[in-house]
Amino acid sequence: MLITTGVAVVISIAAGASIRAWAFAIFAFLVAIGFGGVAFADGSSVIAAILSGVAILAFMETGYLAGVFVSGFLRRSARARENNSVADNVATTHERPQG
Repeated sequence: MLITTGVAVVISIAAGASIRAWAFAIFAFLVAIGFGGVAFADGSSVIAAILSGVAILAFMETGYLAGVFVSGFLRRSARARENNSVADNVATTHERPQG
């Protein structure tokens, strides 16, 4: 169960960088229902199966948000590096002595 949760979180982090929130919400909800169903089929009570599903859903949503944050941060820093390199080139052309 711990390995399955870890895999779900890693997939969620990767999904945070690539898919829309509504698509991930549908995917996470279906995975949580499946995870709860498997827990119920293994002999857990209905309450324990529901709590397992909600727990995996919470882990997946947290992983998704972390993926969105990290990918946004990396995009902004890449964009800032591009803007700084262009600004440096423009500044050096204006600093040449004329004459």
